[in-house]
Order: sequence, then structure tokens, then C-alpha cells
Amino acid sequence: MKKFTKKLTAASLAVVSALAAGSILAACDNGEQNNKTDFDFYSGPEYVYSVTPEKGEKYEFTGNVTSTVTPDGVTIDGVFDEAFYAGKKWFKGNKVTASGETGTLEMVTHFTKTGIVVAAKIRDSRPAIHSSWVETGNVTCFNGYFAFGDASVQSDGVYEVECTAGNRFKISQFTPNGIKNLDPDLDKTPVSAVKREGDIKAGTCYNYDVEYFMPYSLFGRDSRPAKIFFNPTMISSTLDETGNYIEAARTWYNFGYRQMPNISKWGNPDQGVAFDQDGFICDDITIDAQGGKVEQIYGNVWCISGDTVEFDVKPENGKALASLTVNGADRKADVKNGKLSVYCTGDINIVARFE
Repeated sequence: MKKFTKKLTAASLAVVSALAAGSILAACDNGEQNNKTDFDFYSGPEYVYSVTPEKGEKYEFTGNVTSTVTPDGVTIDGVFDEAFYAGKKWFKGNKVTASGETGTLEMVTHFTKTGIVVAAKIRDSRPAIHSSWVETGNVTCFNGYFAFGDASVQSDGVYEVECTAGNRFKISQFTPNGIKNLDPDLDKTPVSAVKREGDIKAGTCYNYDVEYFMPYSLFGRDSRPAKIFFNPTMISSTLDETGNYIEAARTWYNFGYRQMPNISKWGNPDQGVAFDQDGFICDDITIDAQGGKVEQIYGNVWCISGDTVEFDVKPENGKALASLTVNGADRKADVKNGKLSVYCTGDINIVARFE
């Protein structure tokens, strides 16, 4: 990765999300897409803007926005050392791409008296980049699609929340006319922090931790929710030698749409991944295999009710599948070409024997 030290600024910056109520224009197709819809979920939102570098201007490193909000019960510093984090169930997702690009995203939420804490650990095979003026969704970013658990339709409140590796925070709301950026008063503005490993400006930062606090007042609420929905996304990107965004070098990896498309519907409040006071709401996958391997195709050890989960079934050399049960029921005959599909309605326990 090149060092972005050339002097520049944005003389004109017009960011327009190409989202509509139920459709989107794709920026690029980076993935192994299985089926097309109006929303090309392997590319993610397209941000359209124009920039013109000017002489004499510096490439500035800007981060956190100003806020007068005081989070209760937590210090927002990107360090997850508060007592409430202990015992929480974290979402853990593996980024799996046909190109070999990899990464992991772990996240959890916590509901305080006055707001919601969101914490995430991002590990990427691509170095993080920062820009002061390129749209947040086009630089290295922890992105999520958020709604309260009592929302049933989009008009109840569906939001896109972004915090970049350089600690630029943005929240937007879905509307019938597209996504609208929110510009809250300072007493309702979220507080965010990012703790990085390595130097983001030198291209040596691959790991970063995000922590932010969103007050309930931002959403016109005043009390803890029972649960929320939050569909997590890793955005990996690249800038050219002048700091300009390179469209073809952006990966929008949304775990819901990539790995659970049947239960992650664009723009809906319920996009598959949910959290309550104990953390990630999911069912557990346990596997007992002897003489071979049975592996969830994305390496997940969890599933979400209503989703169809795929497994690879691989015998060791010289062996063949002798038996396979799912929650005690014989499913050997359902293994086709080394693949098994299981509909998640609760915990999944697989026992396989290869002889």
C-alpha cells in the first residue's frame, strides 16, 4: 500500500447514496454471487461524489466528531475492559471470498440506561486506509444496518451506521426516497473511538477495534430496548497515490447478505442478526466427526432460526461416510456431492462417522 502524503483537498464533495426504498445501483461486483436481486448485495451501496485536489492543501487526518453526550457506565476508548463485556455472547463472522481475501469481524452490544454501546473487533487481510473527505462507506469501515427490535416496517426506523478505521462516524436513516444522513444536535451525537494496531497512514494497520455509544434520544427514545437488529459489515478499500477512492478496489462484505441471504432482506428492520442484553441471539452448532470432517462452509459455530445452513462433508483418504445424524435424525441420504443443508430451528448437533 502506498503512503498517502500528496497534498489535496475536496473542492467539491457531493455524496449521494444510490439507495431507494427497496433497490440499489451496484458499485461493482466483487463476489461469488449466487442470485441477483434488485439489490446487488455483493457490492453494497454506491456513493457518488466529485473531488478536485487543490495545490497547497494538506492531506489531513481527522477523526472523532464533537459531541456533548456523556455515556453512562462505559468509557468509549476502543478498549473492551468494562465488566459488562464479560459473559456477553459475541457475533463472530469470517469473511470468505472467492478471491482469497479474508478477515474476521466480532461484535456485541450493551444497553445502558441512556444509550446503546456497540463494540467490534476487525481483523483484515487488507491494510486499513483513511481519508478526511472520501465518503465513509468508501474507506476502511465497520458498517452496520441497525433497527430496534420492536420495529416491524422501514418507517419504524432503519439506520446505516458507519465508523471508519480512522474514527469518522456517520449515521443515516432509510426513507422512501433513499438514505438520509442524520445531523443531530451535539447533545444527541454519538461518541466513538477506534484503537488501531499499526500505522494507518503508512499502510501497516490491519487490525482495529471500534467502540461507540448512541444515545436513545437520537432516536426519540428514552429507555432500554429488549433487543436490537444489527447486520454487520466489513468494508475494505484502497486509495490511489493522491488519496482518491478506487472503486474497483472496494469490498463491501455484509455478513447477512453474503452468508444468510434468505433472512437478510434489504431495508427491512429484521435483517437476520439480533442482540439482546446477553449479546448475540443465535443457536449453537456442535459437530462430532470421526474419520473425516463436517464443517459449516463459512466456519461458523452458530446459526440463526429460519436460515438454511450449508456444511461440507469430507472423508479422510480411503474412507467413506458411514453414518450422519442431525439432532439424532438420520441424514446420511441427504449428503449430496459432499454437501449437506440443514434448516435451523434451534441448536444443530451433527454426529458423523467415516469408515
